[in-house]
Amino acid sequence: MKQFYETYKDFPKLTPAVREISWSHNLAIFSRCKTIEEQEFYLKLAKQENYSFRELDRQISSSLFERTVISNSKTLNTVETKQRKLLILV
Repeated sequence: MKQFYETYKDFPKLTPAVREISWSHNLAIFSRCKTIEEQEFYLKLAKQENYSFRELDRQISSSLFERTVISNSKTLNTVETKQRKLLILV
């Protein structure tokens, strides 16, 4: 319980999300996520999608956060590359 408090005390924007999901959801996120960004991602996702514990566990196990980050970075790189090509052509 103390670790839980100490983890989230410096992140007041996460406090509402922590309160809005069940204790079992919080424990799964707290114990299995390595970074605060990953914890924030799953906290918001669990609330927005109204995930059951089983579904949240499945998403964490399937590394949804990592896949999303990789996908977003690839998209960003593609957009930047296209913009550079357009600048060269102009």
